Amino acid sequence: MNFSKSQNTLLFKINNRNNYINSSNEIKSNINIKNIIIDLNEFNFDEIFDDLNNLFTESKNNNRSFVIIKSDYRSEYQSLKMNIVPSLKEAIDIIEIEEIERDLGL
Repeated sequence: MNFSKSQNTLLFKINNRNNYINSSNEIKSNINIKNIIIDLNEFNFDEIFDDLNNLFTESKNNNRSFVIIKSDYRSEYQSLKMNIVPSLKEAIDIIEIEEIERDLGL
């Protein structure tokens, strides 16, 4: 697992299920206070989808952002209620936009 931290955002690079399990405590302990980006480019997230969906909901309920990076972006991701983007740049853009929206009370 690669792990990176900025002032209010954590980035996790997950490449297998065990790696996700090892990272999940860190993710869950910060979901209320940090924006979370999870890079899943090397891992099919279907087997952890329900857990990711719960984390996304919890993040939103705490006025935080939760974004998944998946470079092989597929159109069916649009129907999911999670932020899934193909690059780190777009993940950062999503977080910045959501922070502006929260600041404006939208």
